[in-house]
Amino acid sequence: MEVYRLKNDLKIFCVTAKRFPFEIKQAFGTLISKLPSPEDRVFFGISYQSSAGEMIYKAAVLESYNGEGEKLGCEPFTIRKGEYLAEMLRNWKLDESQIGATFRKFSESAYHATFPCVEWYQGDDVMCMVKLINRRRGRGNKIDKPIASNIKK
Repeated sequence: MEVYRLKNDLKIFCVTAKRFPFEIKQAFGTLISKLPSPEDRVFFGISYQSSAGEMIYKAAVLESYNGEGEKLGCEPFTIRKGEYLAEMLRNWKLDESQIGATFRKFSESAYHATFPCVEWYQGDDVMCMVKLINRRRGRGNKIDKPIASNIKK
């Protein structure tokens, strides 16, 4: 686990999976079908618990221009800048269960984090992230070297 600093808000748009975790792939399929091309796009997964206790999952992609999501009939969402507890998972498709295990590990850590859980897909790898809250500086809480570069827009 490392601390990752996201320097800018990321504007994304989403398609919600009808049933978590069973229809995540279908949500990504629906999202990709709305794009002119999936090439050179940056994809995310967003998950959180609803007020009723159900897990909500959203397949998401970074906007290539302002308002793209609304134009394509998708829900807009913003990943807020700030400090995140993060871990890069290499070749995640070899064992998809490691994503859930990583978020469970985050919840058991000494850090105070909040929903949503963010999956940032980077080729064959995925960075799992949760936003830190009430983080104190000093006393061993230095900012670690970022494990991935920020997206430049």
